Amino acid sequence: MTGSGMDKPDHLLLATDFSARCDRAQDRAVQLALQWDARLTAVHAVDATDVPNDLPSRQGRPNAVERAKRLLEEEFAATEGLRASVHVEHGKPKNVIFHVATKQHCDLIVTGIAGNEPLGQSFLGSTVTALTRSAKVPVLVVKKRVLETNERVVVASDLSEVSRPALDLALSLFDPRDLTLFHAFDVPFRNWTEDKKTYEQALRDVAFEECERFLAAVAGANVAAKIAVVAQRGDPAILVADYAADQDVDLVIAGTHGRTGVMNVVLGSVASNLLDEVPCDIMIVPSKGARSAD
Repeated sequence: MTGSGMDKPDHLLLATDFSARCDRAQDRAVQLALQWDARLTAVHAVDATDVPNDLPSRQGRPNAVERAKRLLEEEFAATEGLRASVHVEHGKPKNVIFHVATKQHCDLIVTGIAGNEPLGQSFLGSTVTALTRSAKVPVLVVKKRVLETNERVVVASDLSEVSRPALDLALSLFDPRDLTLFHAFDVPFRNWTEDKKTYEQALRDVAFEECERFLAAVAGANVAAKIAVVAQRGDPAILVADYAADQDVDLVIAGTHGRTGVMNVVLGSVASNLLDEVPCDIMIVPSKGARSAD
């Protein structure tokens, strides 16, 4: 135990639209359900108004719900030890997903990035954006194939109290030696100083010390000592994207709210570029207030 006070999820919700890109999300959801001995509920919404022209016409037929349910049940039937159920109904995808997640007390939503399918329309599509912004439980957006045994996980944090749940969850799911705390800091009045390099290094040292104090407060000194720390100056979204690509990171975990709005930046105007460039999965963790809300 890390002292984070959080448990591994015991009920996962897989949001799928049957697109090829959701295959990775399905593989990940199955992997995690087996690894954590968790239940898995696969959810698919049949929304004829959102079906693009290049999808099979059968999606819009009256028996689409029964057919989709049968296909999902067949997908999971061959996986030994998997406790899976299927929920398919007519409706807007985001409404169906939120309803099932709430009614069945799911702990984690797993989904993928699709092309022009109704669930996705890329990360900026209405459904996935709604999930990451409004879900009361963490949302895992899958881009990579199934994780190998040596995960490389980055927790992007602004060190605020409301960003703590992201670190708490990371500590409950991964070995602290696999974690890196990434913090982006500002350098105010940089252009007003004569020795910009020395001034910036001093602020970097301060930021690094703040990271260490934050880790110690959340995880305790012994666990904190095992977590790597990276503090860089600049825009958090761009820095996280570059670091994830350079270090071949498997997963970035971040909160939805914070002092400097890390995920507000990610979900704002630069979100499209960030998600296009970062080749890894992203788990977005709501603040405690959002998670406890009804």
